[in-house]
Amino acid sequence: MGEKNGRFIWWFIEYGVVDFDYRWGGYYSYRCLFATKGFVDQYGFGDSAVFMTRFAGTCVGASTLIALVLLFVGPQGAWAFVAFAWTQALLATYFGYTTVNSEWAEVEGVKATAEGYIAPIFFLVVNTILLFNMSDILYVAHQVQ
Repeated sequence: MGEKNGRFIWWFIEYGVVDFDYRWGGYYSYRCLFATKGFVDQYGFGDSAVFMTRFAGTCVGASTLIALVLLFVGPQGAWAFVAFAWTQALLATYFGYTTVNSEWAEVEGVKATAEGYIAPIFFLVVNTILLFNMSDILYVAHQVQ
């Protein structure tokens, strides 16, 4: 009975982690792709940043769509997707922190916030949990017949 409850608790945590991942990914990709002007204005990037904001939104949007598909087809063998998301979050955390704490943040009109590295830290934690706690599922190899 205890082992069954333990598995349920881990399933609940892992589902919550995946849910967090695609909901916030969806939020950011929507803001970048469809509410671009408000996103750019919120941080003071200027209109010249519209292309790169939408480009970043395509990356986040693609990973969010794949995460949604994995909810329906199952995450068996999807280690590369989670590893990619982990790596992207690690890089975003580092470069977000260094950018927010650089001379760029001093440019007139730019509204640099810690969100530039805090949000990626959460995604890094989420994907770390997935990589370790779901390793028996993510690293399943499918044989070609």
